[in-house]
Amino acid sequence: MKKKEREHLKEDPFQLFIEHSVETLRKFKKQIFIGIGAVIVIILVILLVYFLKSGSITSENRLYSKAMAIRDSTTLGLDQKIAQLSELNTKGGISADIKLFLAALYFEKGDMAKAKETLDKFSGSKYRLINDKKLVLEADILNATGNGKEALETLSRLFSDAKSEITKDFLLLKMARIQVKTGQTDMAAANLKKINDDYPQSIFNQEVQTLLNEIETR
Repeated sequence: MKKKEREHLKEDPFQLFIEHSVETLRKFKKQIFIGIGAVIVIILVILLVYFLKSGSITSENRLYSKAMAIRDSTTLGLDQKIAQLSELNTKGGISADIKLFLAALYFEKGDMAKAKETLDKFSGSKYRLINDKKLVLEADILNATGNGKEALETLSRLFSDAKSEITKDFLLLKMARIQVKTGQTDMAAANLKKINDDYPQSIFNQEVQTLLNEIETR
């Protein structure tokens, strides 16, 4: 073995690795700094988006909590609740539900025109449940204004939608109530029995049985 080769073998492998790494860093210093800078920019953008989104969610949650406090207040009258909720600026997240609070209060007051007008201004929410609740309220307004057929069609579409987040037993019961009101007792009884058969643990079972008894004794 040559002397030069023997000396090379005696060199520390770790030292050789360090020297090689340093040389590589020097050679590609510019590209490495550009890459590091790009990574830092990406991280900063991600953090900015995260904090902006978090701030927006927090703001909507506060707004929603305020609206719930107004809606559920035991000291405010209907008109006062309506006035205060009308002043809140809703967004496209959970706070969009505030429009439904408002429409429901108009419905409770018996002002179907304002209830419908409020729903027409509802631009939608990123949450499916809130959008589904809008359809239920639309059906309630249709039923209350003598449009039971359209109300049933709305509820039936919602019931048939596999992605709907409204519970099926609730929808079946609402349809049955309308069917009883419009004289479709056979269809009402079928829907009520479907609740008993498919949803034996339903919280509506007592009302279901009451309606069935009323139908059977007619």
